[in-house]
Amino acid sequence: MALILVGTGVAFDLTLLGIEALKSCKEAFIETYTNPISQELVSGLERTIGKPIMRLERSRLESPYLIDKAKSADVCILASGDPLTATTHITLVIEARQKGVPVRVIHNSSIHSVAPARAGLQMYRFGKTASLVNPRPNYRPVSSLDVIRENQSRNLHTLVLLDTEPEPMEAKAALAMLSEFASVIVLSRAGHDDEKISHGSPEELKNRDLGRPPFTVLVPAKLHPAEQDFIDLIK
Repeated sequence: MALILVGTGVAFDLTLLGIEALKSCKEAFIETYTNPISQELVSGLERTIGKPIMRLERSRLESPYLIDKAKSADVCILASGDPLTATTHITLVIEARQKGVPVRVIHNSSIHSVAPARAGLQMYRFGKTASLVNPRPNYRPVSSLDVIRENQSRNLHTLVLLDTEPEPMEAKAALAMLSEFASVIVLSRAGHDDEKISHGSPEELKNRDLGRPPFTVLVPAKLHPAEQDFIDLIK
């Protein structure tokens, strides 16, 4: 009897340990609001593990639903990237343990490590992560830009996450918000076979084919020579 959090990695490339946990658990669920995942990928995994994977709405993930199920059987919840990079999942772990439900976490790759590595930027030179939100009626927050400005003032790179609700933000919408910065790196579908990486000013990139969502953006600070050599090879 346990609640098992299984990371899907950045490209839905589950670990062997994660697949074995899914095969042996009683029920398997997936949440996709933090990173939309195609039904084709989910169906392929269902065939591999021999059981259905039920999509879980955010409201149920944030309720006692999974914890109550895990009191009597092993229950897996698939989470994009690494399970414990999202506050929601950390809260789930805390609540389960407070109620005496054992928890297992099967880690995987995360965009927080993959994006900097794919762009050749040094991990220790990153400041606070920023998140760009899709504009909504009467809701257009700009605090994320303040985060980037603060990082730049300290000569630190910024990982910029893009909103996925109600639809994944397009890269060019993000570039419009980031127009004040001299240089950006746009990653499309990091880790997938059709991954695309683009580098330049927001003005230069707005007329290029940047690939398909999901996108991640990096705003670099002053580059180390090794970082510059790597980025110069990005076409």
